[in-house]
Amino acid sequence: MVMLMNRRFALIFLKYIITFLILSLLVVIISLFLFGINVNSLFSNNSPAKIDNYELITEINDDDEDGYILSDNLKSSLKEEGYTAFIIDDEANTIYPKSNRNLKSLIIDNITTTIAIPYKENAHFLMINENDDTNIDISNEDEVDTLMLIDSLYTKNYNDYNYHIIGDELQFFESATTMDYAYVDEFTDTDITVFKLIGILLIVVPIFIILLAIILSIIMTRRLSKPLFFYVDWLTQLSNGLLYKPSASYNRKKSKKIYKELDEAVDSLNAQLLEDRLYQNQIDYYRTKWLNQISHDLKSPLTSIYGYSKVMPYFPDDQKEYITLISDKALYMEQLIDSLNSTFKVETSQMELDKESFSLARALKEIIKTVGYKDINIDNNLDDDEFYGNKLYVERMFINLIENSLDHNEKNPIINIILEDNEEGIVITYEDNGQGIDQKDLSKLIQSKQTTKEDKDQHGLGFSIIMDAVNFHNGSFTADPTEHGVKFIINFR
Repeated sequence: MVMLMNRRFALIFLKYIITFLILSLLVVIISLFLFGINVNSLFSNNSPAKIDNYELITEINDDDEDGYILSDNLKSSLKEEGYTAFIIDDEANTIYPKSNRNLKSLIIDNITTTIAIPYKENAHFLMINENDDTNIDISNEDEVDTLMLIDSLYTKNYNDYNYHIIGDELQFFESATTMDYAYVDEFTDTDITVFKLIGILLIVVPIFIILLAIILSIIMTRRLSKPLFFYVDWLTQLSNGLLYKPSASYNRKKSKKIYKELDEAVDSLNAQLLEDRLYQNQIDYYRTKWLNQISHDLKSPLTSIYGYSKVMPYFPDDQKEYITLISDKALYMEQLIDSLNSTFKVETSQMELDKESFSLARALKEIIKTVGYKDINIDNNLDDDEFYGNKLYVERMFINLIENSLDHNEKNPIINIILEDNEEGIVITYEDNGQGIDQKDLSKLIQSKQTTKEDKDQHGLGFSIIMDAVNFHNGSFTADPTEHGVKFIINFR
C-alpha cells in the first residue's frame, strides 16, 4: 500500500514538473520568436533604397585587414537593383573599393539616382545607379561644396540640406525636417530598442516563469492538501462519535485517485464503526430485555427466601423445612438464570431472523443518534407506532439510505423521512435534496441489488442491504422522479 501511494505521489509530482517545464519552454520559445520578429523588422529591408544606417552594422565588415567587406546579401540586393556601392570620405574620395578616384563628378551626373547613408565620421556609404538616362548639366560643379552635396543625398531625413537645380546650377537650402542619426560605432535608437527587447527577455520572462512556478505550486498544494483536510475532518468526526462523511468542498471523485487507500481505509472504518454501533445497540436492547426479565422472574423467589430467613429464628423446630425451601428456591433461581442466559444467546445469535414488536419512530431516532447527522427530519403520522418486524434489518436499511445520501453528494443534503399508515401496512417516504441518481442507473441498482460505490468489499453492499430488508418484510421499493435529490417509497406489510 505504501509503495502504491509513493508511486502515485511521484507520478503526480512528475506530472506537475513536466507541465511546468513544458510551459516554461513554451514561454521561452514564444519570447525568442517575438524577439526575433521585432529584431528582424528592425534590421531587414529587401530593397537597397530602404536600407538604413544601422543596418550597415550587419552588412559591412570594417575589421578586415584589406579594408571594408560588404556582405553577400547586400551585394546581391545592390546588383539586383542596379546600384554600385562606394564608401567615400568628406571630399568624395573613394575608400571602398580601394582606389584614388574622386566621385564628385559621378555623384553630380547621377544626382537623382544617388543615395547616401551616414556610416562613420568622414565615411559615407554611397549607392549610385548609373543606368538612369537622365542627363543633367551642372555649370557650377567646381563651386559645389562636396560635404554639403553628400549631406543632401542622405535618406530618412538625415540630411541637413536639400539640393535644387535652378537653371543649370546646383544650389542647397537648409532642410526643415532634419532627423538626428548615429554612426555605426554609436548607439542608435534601434540599438536602444534592441537592448530594451533583450532586457524584457532577460527580466520579464524569468519573472513570468517564477510566477508560473508559484501558481503551479499553489494548485498542486491545494490539490494535495484539500483532500487531507477533508479526511482530518472526517476522522475528527468519527472520534467524536459522528459516524458520517463531512461535506467536501472539492471534487472527491478525483481525489479518491490520489488517496485511494486512505479513502478506502477511512470509509471502511466508518462502516465498521456504524456496524459495531448498530450491533451494540441491538445487544444493549436484548441485555435490557434480559435484565427486565431476570429482575421480574427473580423477584418472587428472592422474596420467598427473604421471608423464610426472617421467620426461621421464631420457629426453631421447623428450621430444617425452611432450609430445604430456601435451597429449592436458590436452585430454581440458578435454573432460571441459566434458562435466561440460553434465551439471551439464542436471541442475539438470531437477531437477523427474529421478529418482534418495536417502535419504528424510536428506532429511527436511535439510528439518527447513532450516525450523529442532524439534518434529518422525521414526520411521524402513524396511528400505532408499534411495528412487528426485524429491528436489525430496519436499522441497517435506514443507515444505508442515510449513508448513500451522504456519500453521493459533495455537500451533505437535508434528509426528510415520513412515516404513514396505509391499508396494507406502513409507508416510509425517504427523500433528500442532493444531486440525485440517474433514473436508468437507479432502476438497474434496484433490480440487481448492486451498489453505487466502487468497491463492494470495502464499502458495503448499498442497495443490496436495503432490498434485503424490504424483501424480508414482504414489502416494495419504488423511486419517484424528482428535479433534485432522490425520493424513495418503501412499503412494509
